[in-house]
Amino acid sequence: MSVLDDFERMRLYRKRASEFEWLADNYPISSVRLRYRITARHYTEIANREEQSDKARISERLERVRLKRKEAAKRTRLSAGSDAPFFVVAAE
Repeated sequence: MSVLDDFERMRLYRKRASEFEWLADNYPISSVRLRYRITARHYTEIANREEQSDKARISERLERVRLKRKEAAKRTRLSAGSDAPFFVVAAE
């Protein structure tokens, strides 16, 4: 899934939570209001976990990129400082 799909899904969960909160605020029967609030809490929890998961994935990707850059810089320094002979080829 793309990043936009992830954000859309999180937004949908938060929207559902607010819809159930609204229903709980406006329903006359207390037992039904309680069920709506519980459902709203579940949607909020799902949205929060999706957000945490997204942050963890991004952190992992950033760490992999940092490691690749570090390895590339290390190889560049090693190849620039190597004892191998350096020959310049003249253009004809």
